[in-house]
Amino acid sequence: MNAGVAKSIIRNIRLALLKLVFDHKSRQSIDLSRPQKILFDQKEDLIGDMLVNTVAFRAIKQAYPDSKVHVLAGSSNQEVIRSNRFVDQIHVFTGTWPALRQLRKQKFDVYYYHKNKLSLRDFILLRYMAARVNIGRSKDGFNLFDYSIDAFGETELDRYLALLKLLKVKENSTRYEFPLTQDELSVARTFVSRRSGRPVIAFNRYGNRRGKLFSHARAVQLVREIDRVYPDALIVLLSPPQNKSETAELKRQLGLPNVWVADFTRSIRNSAALIHCADLVVTPDTSIVHIACAFDKAQICIYRDHGELRLWRPLSDKAIALLPRPPSRHVDDVDLKEFSASLVKVGQTHCLLN
Repeated sequence: MNAGVAKSIIRNIRLALLKLVFDHKSRQSIDLSRPQKILFDQKEDLIGDMLVNTVAFRAIKQAYPDSKVHVLAGSSNQEVIRSNRFVDQIHVFTGTWPALRQLRKQKFDVYYYHKNKLSLRDFILLRYMAARVNIGRSKDGFNLFDYSIDAFGETELDRYLALLKLLKVKENSTRYEFPLTQDELSVARTFVSRRSGRPVIAFNRYGNRRGKLFSHARAVQLVREIDRVYPDALIVLLSPPQNKSETAELKRQLGLPNVWVADFTRSIRNSAALIHCADLVVTPDTSIVHIACAFDKAQICIYRDHGELRLWRPLSDKAIALLPRPPSRHVDDVDLKEFSASLVKVGQTHCLLN
């Protein structure tokens, strides 16, 4: 028996045991067309997932202004909705039992769980939160879920649209929301204005999964290619706080006077403010892709494979999506000539080249 088969068997046994212990719920009937209090579970702390959620938050509040939208968020992705006027309350996840004690008191009408797989903590929250109705994706066969929605569309957004259809809500826009404060925008604008060069190109090297990170050597090549096509541009290197020193080393190795590190960024909100000021964004990470879409920015985004592109493609006519040369599933293996041609194309299309 190979390791993959063994792991699959163990997962199935574990799921069966969890279902035996926790997969029980008394069925209730409510009018889904007018839910009073809804909880969205986004505790996995994924930025891109939270941005897609914002379409549903807005649509629900516009359709039912008296409803209350609550979000169970992580420490990082809660930054995406901190200024969102369509979210009534954010609950930052610090552990299963603290969350259960806090949220059970809210007496939710609807608990929406959006992930495909269920862990022990998910079973506990769904079982004991005591929401009147639990809604999940592809959860036929689970007693914990009163409704299972199946969306066979092309993107992650289609799955949220299926939820809105169940709630009898019609979306008026599929644009993501990432509201920023004037102070946050002012800091980013000051950073850009103090350095010569136009257009402003934001380059992000980092992704949150294997195969989604440009190596140091490949990042050097790509930035130098950006500089070749856009010699008068200001190129800003985005970086999470924990990667500032290696990003500074990347700048040092490049030795280009028009390349700068966004050293003022302390959270995703600071990076978003800089993207708001950019004319072009280059990234292998879908979180940054969605932020660029929220601000309607031109972008070149590199995906690992067709499956990832299908699910998380940029919903923008200003984006060019690239894939690695087959059979690779690593963004490092994007074709340099194709990348260069995309730089020229986006520049000509959006008047970024002289």
